Amino acid sequence: TSNVLTAPTTDIASASPASAENAAREAQDFVNAAGQASLVEIRTSEMALEKSSSADVKAFAQMMIDNHKAAIDKLKAAASAASLMPPADVLDDFHMRRINDLVETDGDADFDADYAALQIDAHNDAIKLFEDYARDTDATAQLKMFADETLPTLQVHKAEAEKIRDIATKTDKTANPS
Repeated sequence: TSNVLTAPTTDIASASPASAENAAREAQDFVNAAGQASLVEIRTSEMALEKSSSADVKAFAQMMIDNHKAAIDKLKAAASAASLMPPADVLDDFHMRRINDLVETDGDADFDADYAALQIDAHNDAIKLFEDYARDTDATAQLKMFADETLPTLQVHKAEAEKIRDIATKTDKTANPS
């Protein structure tokens, strides 16, 4: 009798063609999603630099821009090393709607609170994406390393966004600090 159980492999080249194709598709999906996440955080942070009058919000926004531009560069390098397409430089429809919601909700009156809420939501999504990919046994090595290295920064960003939200909601008596 033959042993039908085999050890999982993370080496795409030695995997069966179907599992190698699936691992490559998952890796490209991760590259695309991670790229979109960084782009939305950069674009909304550029808006915050223009619209916010808070020094704290502007400092946070500049950190988002700098960190996520660096993350995109690392993501492009990891994607290239894994023979994958780089992330898109243009936001998809879903992420464009997220940005449009930020500017269309109720004007600039409570922009800082809306921006902080969007950053918290975006970082929650990104943390889940990165954690899921980092735990994937079929993850491409270069991207798994990128996910593992980037996760702590995303967690710090979320905590900082929560501080910004708390500051913004204190200045807006109508905001709900939930």
